[in-house]
Amino acid sequence: MDRIPKNIMIGSFVGGRSHVKPMLDICAILIERGHNVMLVTRGNKLLSSEYPTVKHISLGHDLKDLVQNNGIKMDDLIHKKFDIKQLIFMTKFALKMYPESFEIYKNAAKDYNVDLFFCDIMINDACVDAAYILKKPVVGFRMASNTYKSDPMFDCNVSLENDSFLERFRCTIINPLQTLYEMKRENGHNFMSKDRLSTTSLLLADTYFGFEEIGPVLSDKYPPLTPEITDFMNEHKRVLFVALGTNIHTTVENNNILLQSFIESINKGIIDGVIWALVRTSADDFDSTLNLTDGTRVPTLPIRNNEHPHFLLTKFAPQFSILNHINTKLFFSHGGAGSTHESLFTGTPMLVLPVTGDQLGNSEKLELAGIALKLNKLHLDVNDILNKIEFLLNDENVKANSKRLEVLTKFNSKRKYHAADLIEYVLNCNSSSEEFLKEWIPADARMGFIRGNNYDVYGTLLGLIFGIGGGIMWLSFRLIRFGLKKFGSKLKHE
Repeated sequence: MDRIPKNIMIGSFVGGRSHVKPMLDICAILIERGHNVMLVTRGNKLLSSEYPTVKHISLGHDLKDLVQNNGIKMDDLIHKKFDIKQLIFMTKFALKMYPESFEIYKNAAKDYNVDLFFCDIMINDACVDAAYILKKPVVGFRMASNTYKSDPMFDCNVSLENDSFLERFRCTIINPLQTLYEMKRENGHNFMSKDRLSTTSLLLADTYFGFEEIGPVLSDKYPPLTPEITDFMNEHKRVLFVALGTNIHTTVENNNILLQSFIESINKGIIDGVIWALVRTSADDFDSTLNLTDGTRVPTLPIRNNEHPHFLLTKFAPQFSILNHINTKLFFSHGGAGSTHESLFTGTPMLVLPVTGDQLGNSEKLELAGIALKLNKLHLDVNDILNKIEFLLNDENVKANSKRLEVLTKFNSKRKYHAADLIEYVLNCNSSSEEFLKEWIPADARMGFIRGNNYDVYGTLLGLIFGIGGGIMWLSFRLIRFGLKKFGSKLKHE
């Protein structure tokens, strides 16, 4: 097929690797097909070394710095129990930044003659609205699907299968209404412009369980192991890899509990090596000594200085390459979407410490799938961690489930090419036509709720059944009455 090069804009208000990288991985396919891609997001030169041909335009400071500059402590969002008010705050904050973001999207689209907007829909109305105003097609992107009826972010389980009626009523009716009310009261705005998005273009979901849409989106190339990490992994046969993402860090108290748990796991022979990626955490965020459960006092300085033979602390960890190594037996993660996808792809069981946002739901889904166990950041316990590490390494069901989902993930990771095909279809269609995307809309959706589900037909059938049945009963009653009357009259004459 002859392709005319088109200009595509990726837009993400939140930014960050988890949100932006899957979109870039899809667009990398479109770049190979001759199209041009630009990225508008927060921060400066995000992932520029991995995608050198993508032009970057900044929406401003990183979201973390921007939030802190507005008087909000990121530690409160990370260390305390997740509250829906945090999500409300983020939507309120996005509304405050809307005018500036909208102008940047609109002006960048005009300057570079953008043909299509590819918008991360998380609190990103400005991107969708800019496309709407400029009459450009827009493809939405989200990190989750609507497969699950509920979510731990709303203080509910991801699946209501085993919940009581009252719990299901609370999660299905009360919580959504309460959240909608709080958002309306605080923001006076309905996030997000789903009516515009649903009527103008596509919405792609980067999912992993069920793989209903186009996920899991993974890169074709990953950074290789460093010589230091290669040597360490070759010397250890049962490695625990610890990584809490690029923006997550925990408390000093929790760091000490985790480190003590890893030391005792090594002492008990459960694992023989730990690689710990300290990105937001400093090596100084530990106490100088730890008291083990047997009363032994262990200095942490040798571990922090990488002088311990069974520990490797590093600022840079090529995560996928580590997970893909045969000696990595367990992944200790925060449960972010990217980490979850890579762990599923490599068949690595997970011990998950969810901190905020979608990590809460991800950890629960992983546990329900039988390939992970989760921890509570507010109630970490050394013995609990030890027991869960040992279980995940030795349970046969965990091994079987990990292999099963590894196969599924590898099959479905190819769907990013389907996502690129869908975007290219939109690029080459007249999105203003009434026929746009009609062939992808099921007939039942076009027919409406009643006709689409044939309720009018079933209603007519029930009417006929009741009508005929009622007529037969009425006629039978009349005949019986007539017969009794005749019989009674005959008896009277006799």
